[in-house]
Amino acid sequence: MLVRRTVSTILTTITALCASAVPTATVHAAAPEVLNCLTNAAVHFSPPLSATAQAVTVTIAGTVSGCTDSQTGATAITGGRVTTTLHFASLSCNPLLPATLKPGASAAFTWNLANGTRAGSTVTGLALSQIAGAGTLTGTVTGSSPRLAGEHLTSLLNIDSDQPIIDNCVDVLLGIGAPIANSTLTADIAFG
Repeated sequence: MLVRRTVSTILTTITALCASAVPTATVHAAAPEVLNCLTNAAVHFSPPLSATAQAVTVTIAGTVSGCTDSQTGATAITGGRVTTTLHFASLSCNPLLPATLKPGASAAFTWNLANGTRAGSTVTGLALSQIAGAGTLTGTVTGSSPRLAGEHLTSLLNIDSDQPIIDNCVDVLLGIGAPIANSTLTADIAFG
């Protein structure tokens, strides 16, 4: 009886020691980073944008500013740069002819952080949807990106604003303006 009680006490002690040696960490899912910014970019159309739908390569390069980042402190994103090349199977000045973006488009962001360093994000799977003359570009940040990995991008391309392309497209459609090779783009972008 004494042996059984001693063995039982030893087993209880070993179990207690093992249990206290194993950390009991609580797993918390990381909260997604939410980022909102404004993009101003130069846009180049090749071949120039005309009244007729055609295959067009669109190159966009510009600045990202006015950022509001849910991640505060030294590593908060304050602004940066964006570059992308979009290949359209069909694009024109005619708002009745929907733009058709070819699959495989991506965008590269270089972020300026509050502490003076930089980080990057690559957005893949870009898709374009159009409603009443406005376009929304969406995509997902690659999991290997140093910043915003796995977050979703939504970019509202406000083409109803005072951008030069609107007036120029009207001239192209009326036959009194040349096809458009260059323009500007203003867009609200959100990651989250």
